[in-house]
Amino acid sequence: MGEVRVSNDELYTVRDAMRGLNRLVDRLEQGESEKIVLTQHNRMRAVVVSLDSFSAMQHQLEDGRRRRTQVV
Repeated sequence: MGEVRVSNDELYTVRDAMRGLNRLVDRLEQGESEKIVLTQHNRMRAVVVSLDSFSAMQHQLEDGRRRRTQVV
């Protein structure tokens, strides 16, 4: 796995995230947080991003795939 840069205010245990999911989703939608990193048993387990961020990542992947498959 590659390096993941995370600030302390982006880290939440799965349990804490479940308790405050509405608030965390609002932070993502309003651009207050780029991502939320979920931890379990002191290990990073998942990353939650806004729908806009996810869509942008998908488009970047698709564009990269298209460029690799184009014949020059």
